[in-house]
Amino acid sequence: MPLVAKLDGRLEPLSLDKLKLSVQRAASDVGVEVNGEVSIAVSRDVGSWELADMVQLELLKKAIDKPELALVAKSHLMGRVYKEALGRDYLKTKSGYGERAVARFRGLVEAGILKRESLELLSAFEPRPDFDKALSYNAVRLFTNGNYALRDGSFKIAETPSMAAWRVATAVARELGRARLYYDYITSQRLVPASPFWFNAWTHKEMFASCFTLEVEDCLSSLTHPGRYCIYDALAYSGIIQQLGGGVGYDFSLLRPEGDVVRGSVGVASGPISFMKLFDANVDVIKQGGKRRGAQMGTLHVWHPDVRKFIKAKTGELKDAHLQNFNISVFVDDSFMEKALGIDKDTRYPLINPRVYQDKTGRKAVEYVDIHREAEAPREATWGEVDARQLFREIAEGAWDSGDPGLIFKSNLNASNPLLGEEIEVSSYRFTYIWRSVNPCAETVQNPFEVCNLTHINLVKFVKDGCGGGTFEEKLGCIDWEGLAQAARVGTKFLEDAIERSRTGIKVIDEMNAATRKNGLGIMGFAEVLIKLGIPYASWEAVELINRIMGWIYVNALDESAELARERGPFKYFEKSAYARGEIPVLKFQDFVWSRWERVKHVYPPELREAGDRLRDITMRTRRWLAPYLERLRERVRGGVRNSVVLSIAPTGRTSILAGTTSGVEPVFALAFLRNVTVGTLVEYYEPGIEWLRARGLWTPQVRKAVEETGMLRDAPVPEEAKHLLATAMEIGWLWHVLMQASAQQWVDQGISKTINMPANAPKEDVYWAFALAWALGVKGITVYRDKSKSVQVIYTGLKQEIKKKLAETKVVLRPVALEASIEEAAEAVKLKALEEGKDPYCKTGDCG
Repeated sequence: MPLVAKLDGRLEPLSLDKLKLSVQRAASDVGVEVNGEVSIAVSRDVGSWELADMVQLELLKKAIDKPELALVAKSHLMGRVYKEALGRDYLKTKSGYGERAVARFRGLVEAGILKRESLELLSAFEPRPDFDKALSYNAVRLFTNGNYALRDGSFKIAETPSMAAWRVATAVARELGRARLYYDYITSQRLVPASPFWFNAWTHKEMFASCFTLEVEDCLSSLTHPGRYCIYDALAYSGIIQQLGGGVGYDFSLLRPEGDVVRGSVGVASGPISFMKLFDANVDVIKQGGKRRGAQMGTLHVWHPDVRKFIKAKTGELKDAHLQNFNISVFVDDSFMEKALGIDKDTRYPLINPRVYQDKTGRKAVEYVDIHREAEAPREATWGEVDARQLFREIAEGAWDSGDPGLIFKSNLNASNPLLGEEIEVSSYRFTYIWRSVNPCAETVQNPFEVCNLTHINLVKFVKDGCGGGTFEEKLGCIDWEGLAQAARVGTKFLEDAIERSRTGIKVIDEMNAATRKNGLGIMGFAEVLIKLGIPYASWEAVELINRIMGWIYVNALDESAELARERGPFKYFEKSAYARGEIPVLKFQDFVWSRWERVKHVYPPELREAGDRLRDITMRTRRWLAPYLERLRERVRGGVRNSVVLSIAPTGRTSILAGTTSGVEPVFALAFLRNVTVGTLVEYYEPGIEWLRARGLWTPQVRKAVEETGMLRDAPVPEEAKHLLATAMEIGWLWHVLMQASAQQWVDQGISKTINMPANAPKEDVYWAFALAWALGVKGITVYRDKSKSVQVIYTGLKQEIKKKLAETKVVLRPVALEASIEEAAEAVKLKALEEGKDPYCKTGDCG
């Protein structure tokens, strides 16, 4: 008889009757009948969590044919959570939730897991167990195995989702009234804090920021170059940040090119790409404190002599083997883009050695928005030239081949920069303030050493019941605009409070965080909102809706930041900022983008010119709609703002699973898919889409078969209206992807993380024009991913028969993720390469927020 190992070390014989009873209890809790649905063969000793995992995954496999069994799987998993967090007898009595929770918090404090100062607020716990019930199986799985839940010294889960939400709310607020407000917003899922909040709240590593950027100067160590931030300094800072759960972006453009002289050793430099390998290996070692593998962005300016080596660093044979812990992107300026597209007939573009440039000018080459217009590079610093047209095509071909590199448009970045060009000093670090670094998925745009905290508004919670259909104006009436405004204000307060509490222990970073106070309030669930309103993603109505939504969130978030400035004072460098002059950064950005558009649009094909003109008209229409708020806001910001920026749209890879909705501003990825995340392989339907079909009598066996085979409705016997409304990411043309990102960008003062998905048969010209149009319409950073361009994918769309068979034949073994090894064991078990890493499909490395 196989033995079951309990978490306390006890061994007991496996009892199939006991196992069956646990499933029946879980089913009873959600009103579902089970009758022999779970039949597992156990021929070896197992751990209790492993046994529970086997039961739940068996239920999930059968939920392909009987969806209500997914509820039973969730209930069974929640039973484990309650048993460990609230006590073995809680499932029998179902009483004393709050008292048990407070006792558990007190035990965590006594064990030194939580700060002692937390106890007063944690003891005021106001339970909301309906939050536990509202979560999906995948959300609870993420909570337990994705390290959102705290564990005690014996590795037992020490809190329920509701308890974790209270821990986050109180840690950020530090006073009871505001904590109640934050708790209400989190447990109603109107606001969803980013992963570091859940990882670190009230712990001894209390850091809430998601997004970091570091300087990488052309020296090895500050030990030999005091006062500078060298390569190994950045490596050390990166390790600390990733251990705390943050992602890091680095610009390697200051490093001298390969073959350049190294005077100290009379040798030659190995170039930026060789040093990137150090940072790539660093991630494998650190693994973000066991919570998730680290995310990184590496960028290089297009004028760097090693730019061609950088472009090819993750293409061809290298794409599945080299720099696998990096997203990479090329920073390009307007001068390059105008030469690349033939707007400037002289297509020669100079390459600059950053070491020589700094030696000759005393300035860093990266500290200029457009080096070739604002300052002529010294002749000695010019290391040849390239044909911009050819180089731009090489960049596009690399992205077509492997998804790398992406592009970062430096002028677009800085068009909304409220401190552009100002001289700043933080922690003895003097610099010209220019956004010249981005975080791993480019949603935050920063000067080196800046920090951004992320929290997301779940838009689905602001759609009125019973809406949909009618004119566009009637659909606009389906949005709870006042509720959305309040969420923007609460989210702004929440993030501002987080800045006050969050510390990395790295002096220059913590001082920069306090000086510029960057908020990254974003959204999730936009695609689900569109389905509720009956608006296809690939439509002008959708493009206009995101423009309105982001404009409304922006004016309310910035107004709240102005209100906070009156309470707490403005951010440190406010007097140097555009705000002090009564300027609103996104309006400056729009004026820049649309003025340039008129000058450059003649080089675009007619259909792209028409699309750009129409987006401009939509933006101006939103601007007129918001005119009364904007006029008032001009005076409000002149009196001070607390945060230098307020918005950013992150990919929300993990947090959208927690909220059970779609990611960021992305479309629905698929109607049925296998999601590979660090907690295992999760079989999912996109339930809002299935519910839409079911409500109209379209969810027939034939339609279901088509969805399961492909993840799409393309081959299903349904009306074209349904196919258009429920079109998935790979079915939507690249132009609509770019337009959606550009439309949202009009009102976002930082960046937007979005992938421009393309089918496997997309031609290279599509990537070329997507990059070209994104620049002209103001997109700050763009990533293209062509289906099947990598051998290992994050999500497999559809539940194809061979994959279903493989799942049915394989007993998936998953344990609580204490070590990465358990992930690797799961990967080996299901024989799917993509299981090796838990990934987000809208992020090239998969670990973006």
